Amino acid sequence: MAENQTEQPTYRVYGSLFNSLGEEAGSTSVKVNSYDSVWSVDGQYEIDGLPPGEHVIRAYFMNDGHTVVYRTIFLSGDTELDFHQGSNWITGSIEASEGYDVSVGLVERNEAALISDSRFEFGPHPLGEYCTVFAQWEGDSEVISQYLHLRIETGSSGMPDANHFEFHFGMNNIYGFVNDVQGNPVADAVVSDGIHSSLSNSDGFYLLRNVSIGSEQTLTVQQEGNDLLTPLQYTVASGENWLNLTTETDVEFPRNVSFVTQTQAVTLAPFQIEWEGGGYTDYFSLYDGDSTEENLVYRGPYSSFEYTPEGPGTYEFNIIAHNINGSNEITPALVMIVLPNPNNDLVWQTGMSWDYFVSHTPDYFHNRTYTAIGTEVITDAFGVDQETFLVRISDDSYSPNEKAFRWIDSDNLLPVKTYWVDDPDSSSYFQEGTMGWDFTTSGQSSNLLSESPADSLHFNRTNIIGVPGHPNGYDDTRNIISITEDVEVTVAGITYSTKYIAITDQNDGVLSWELWYNSTVRNYVKIVDRLPGSHSDSVVYELTGYEIPTVPKFITESGDSIANTFSIDWATFSGAESYQLFMNDELVYEGNMTSYEAVKLADGTHVFTINAVLDVGYIISGNEIEIHVDFIPPSPIFNQLSSEKVHTVALGESIPLSWSEVPDHGWYSVIVQDADGVVTEVFNGTENTTTLTDLSLGQNRLRVNVMVDGKISEYSDSIFISINEPADEASEEENSLPAVPIPLTVTVLLAACIIHSRRRS
Repeated sequence: MAENQTEQPTYRVYGSLFNSLGEEAGSTSVKVNSYDSVWSVDGQYEIDGLPPGEHVIRAYFMNDGHTVVYRTIFLSGDTELDFHQGSNWITGSIEASEGYDVSVGLVERNEAALISDSRFEFGPHPLGEYCTVFAQWEGDSEVISQYLHLRIETGSSGMPDANHFEFHFGMNNIYGFVNDVQGNPVADAVVSDGIHSSLSNSDGFYLLRNVSIGSEQTLTVQQEGNDLLTPLQYTVASGENWLNLTTETDVEFPRNVSFVTQTQAVTLAPFQIEWEGGGYTDYFSLYDGDSTEENLVYRGPYSSFEYTPEGPGTYEFNIIAHNINGSNEITPALVMIVLPNPNNDLVWQTGMSWDYFVSHTPDYFHNRTYTAIGTEVITDAFGVDQETFLVRISDDSYSPNEKAFRWIDSDNLLPVKTYWVDDPDSSSYFQEGTMGWDFTTSGQSSNLLSESPADSLHFNRTNIIGVPGHPNGYDDTRNIISITEDVEVTVAGITYSTKYIAITDQNDGVLSWELWYNSTVRNYVKIVDRLPGSHSDSVVYELTGYEIPTVPKFITESGDSIANTFSIDWATFSGAESYQLFMNDELVYEGNMTSYEAVKLADGTHVFTINAVLDVGYIISGNEIEIHVDFIPPSPIFNQLSSEKVHTVALGESIPLSWSEVPDHGWYSVIVQDADGVVTEVFNGTENTTTLTDLSLGQNRLRVNVMVDGKISEYSDSIFISINEPADEASEEENSLPAVPIPLTVTVLLAACIIHSRRRS
């Protein structure tokens, strides 16, 4: 018979989140143990499916000072728990003893705790506040009490139970402050009874926990093995055991050392770690991980070190300052997040950008930025499909709405397609080019940047120049390629080691292209193009800067928008588990998509920021964009009445009129301008159709606009309706003309003409 198995119950923990002012907290992450974190919604959180028992719960107030609190929690049912930024709880457990009544209290607030399953809690109380908690066992003939003084701590992933204490019958705690002879607190002093020890905090406070009542203790106080006072004897009593200590010896230890390098994400490449030490320091020790000798990466007097990561991941560095007396190791760890290379074999990733100074012959100079915004398969000039990077071009010579894009071959990093369109306020001109780069090695298909690079090139290009009267362009050349490794070239004051590529026309010997490629930049740092297309004899590109993103980056640019609904896009960020998009400091999206549709935004400036949430739990803040919305509804479009430019109908004939529907419209308005220039509104309503019957004779010009959310659109493109008189009415008018007598002379002449005409035929 199969055994009955009882499924373990699960519970939920939920509650509200408040900032330090007691108001609804901003975006906050709550996490239990190693389960997935959840983000607050309107200041509320909820986590389901938790097993019973003791857990560690953490709240990270990202929008309220990036502060965090940890505490223990015991689940035996659904539990409501409210978090307050800047405050934490005291939690603990108490041991019962037969024949004694047990109670727990908080001295400073004269508050008693409710004990449930031997557990209790107080709070929350402000971080940094000192409190005294006591446990009392009351029997028939005696009262035994244990006192504990503590400072409320925030807790950490390494010590999540910093404010959790256990009280045991017959035990007590010794506590107090360690000060020097001048009364200054002594931090990092080790107070020990030989079994238990405590490290004094920045206030000099120490706490020896759970020492037997009635025992006589020999206490020592040391720093780095140096005795600060003579060992002393102390007998532990029931009740409070305050014991302040004053050192007899001042030992000059190294002053604090602090990292100058800030926590950040970096690419998978060597990076520099810098720190700053204080006085009395002889040398430093830098560790990759915990401060143990096997993790030592540098020891010496210098204040920087170049570290080479073995692979992507999160690296935590610790630093210690040393002198002859001892060391100082209270510096917070430095966390460096090394990003993996792109998740594919492509050399570029979305969000990378390169700045170039571009000089033309004849003389013309400008600055240009290329930003990778995606990938696309493009058919080249030879009809071959090529995987390309879609690149947006920004140029300091462009007008506000002038646009340009390039599609760059993912293997050779050379353009397969180019597109430029002028600012509509300037002209309707455009230019489009398609190229083919057929690289071969000994007749076999190859590319420039492989280990066996190409030795020849068949180049083909067609340029369509959308300027009236301007001829299109065409090139078809065969070329010889030579490549030289480790060639140094200096651009913008920086010297790069490059792969130098020379492409020479085999027919006329012209050096058509020179390219200098650098693997760190992942692009060409210099290009000389002697076959540029139009308007130049040659073009030189020199790199002035580049960015391989180490923070999440928007693809959408800052700017103005007449639409109030539009897409916000950002680049894929290596190592990101999810993304957080904020609009005006409010979290509007969290997930693994890289696009968000902002819907019906109010007029004004909207600030967007993007964060990447890494799978190791760190949040990387990205860049910021501003979009100024000045909503103008889209103009309706008339449905075509006929194929003619001017639709002609007879006077009095009905004319069915309709136009495209605009979402969320309040009303449409149709106006008519007649042949005399008089403008009249002939329709105003919510439908997108009407019938006209009383237009004036002659040509009528009709336009329609719309009102959406209190904003009125521009008028639509015009349609023209010509109203003519009915044909039967025109005939009646001709028939009703009065008879006019024809003079006899005219009649005779007409008869003669007719006779003469008949004779010639």
